[in-house]
Amino acid sequence: MLVAVTAVGMLFVGSFLGALHQPEPHGVPIAVVAPEPVTQQLRTALDRRRPGAFELAGYPSEQAARQALLDRDVEAVLLPQEGRLVVASAGGRTAATVVTQAFQSAAQAQGRSLAVEDAVPLPAGDAGGISGLFYVLSLVIPGIALAVLLFRLAPGLGLAARLGVLAAGALAAGTANAWLADVVLGALPGAFGGLVAVSSGIVLTVALVAAGLMKVVGPGGVGLAALLFIPIGLPASGGPLGARFIPEWYAAIGQFLPVGPGATAVTNVVHFDGAALAWPLAVLGGWALLGLVLLALPARRPVRPVAAVPARETSAV
Repeated sequence: MLVAVTAVGMLFVGSFLGALHQPEPHGVPIAVVAPEPVTQQLRTALDRRRPGAFELAGYPSEQAARQALLDRDVEAVLLPQEGRLVVASAGGRTAATVVTQAFQSAAQAQGRSLAVEDAVPLPAGDAGGISGLFYVLSLVIPGIALAVLLFRLAPGLGLAARLGVLAAGALAAGTANAWLADVVLGALPGAFGGLVAVSSGIVLTVALVAAGLMKVVGPGGVGLAALLFIPIGLPASGGPLGARFIPEWYAAIGQFLPVGPGATAVTNVVHFDGAALAWPLAVLGGWALLGLVLLALPARRPVRPVAAVPARETSAV
């Protein structure tokens, strides 16, 4: 027991601190509105200062570059000849801060000033930019709890009834949490219907996976689901920093787990009018399908112990 508890604690520390203790940008996409020679000169200068930190892509006009920012294709728009930088802090406060500091430092080194515009600012109720990720965590836990309670309280339900209960519970939890985050707290405001839909989808996905694992593995399935989604999925999503600021191999794992794509879906629905939802919804849908397949498998049969032959009968024989 002591070894198991210690191992779980080390898993949490190693996963969270291993991913988040030394954030460094890698491959942060930046749109540059300038002639190609100017873009190439900036690319060379940035690679010399911070190799691999930024990926500069030329755009023909400010309008096209701004649309790429709103579509979540880039993290910022740089107009070097006009001395302007456009960021979207609602897409990631860490990314906006790092990009601003890097390009302002580069401009100051050349004796120039750089004006910064926030095209999609964070709402007043989420000035720190951390609500989206922890909101998703608040959906993962009810999803796991829903699966556990269903198996404890109604173990004899068939597949259709079980799916109906999980869907109803997911809708209730998603609606209640969206109401708190949007209407009451104002942390994720402005897209209540979309937030309800995404929230309910996240709860249902987690509940299906947890329920499926419990059916196949047994009671230990809920622990497996919790370990997969929380101490692995949460830091692999980049946490409050974002996936582009943690080790790349860990970020690659995180994009296939529900927590990171779920947080991205919440952000894009609330702040970017539902842009770039294809990949997050595909990941959530894939995990939901996996949970459904596991639930449809035959129930695990308990192994019955072989009864010992009584001593008197043995001696008689």
